[in-house]
Amino acid sequence: MSGPVPEQGQEAVKSPEKGMHISKVWVPVILVLAILLGLVLAETIPSPPVCPQGYYCYTVYLYYLSIQRALVLHVILSTIEIVLLVSLVAVYVKVYAETRANFSLGLVIVLGALTVHSFLTYPLVLNYAFNDVDTILFGSVFFPYTDLLTIIAYSVFLYLSLE
Repeated sequence: MSGPVPEQGQEAVKSPEKGMHISKVWVPVILVLAILLGLVLAETIPSPPVCPQGYYCYTVYLYYLSIQRALVLHVILSTIEIVLLVSLVAVYVKVYAETRANFSLGLVIVLGALTVHSFLTYPLVLNYAFNDVDTILFGSVFFPYTDLLTIIAYSVFLYLSLE
């Protein structure tokens, strides 16, 4: 049993609740997929080297272990940021294709630049380029709070864009 069928000459009215439902579902789905992708990519980080017994060696191992844990967290959070940015670019490319509005084209350009920046500063890209984990984490002053605030901002932006 379907709803009322519009008569000839009348347009079907879209339900505003359908758009709300899509945005309420897609943002958590994208976040979960991004977390899973981040966990998979974080597995590519090599474990710290194990050294023979000794106090000095043990403290060096703990230092490298703490660096590795921070790098894993940084990879996961950066992956979430990149996935959210790619999703936003896809949404606004679709909006631009439908409306041809200059504002949406500007958003595509800005979001594309942010995506390229996020990819070029991605910890695994830097790790392979410079092969120096200390510089990646401590040279760039890694604070997870900034990544978390960025993820929240991109998530809200994506949610509002899908409405």
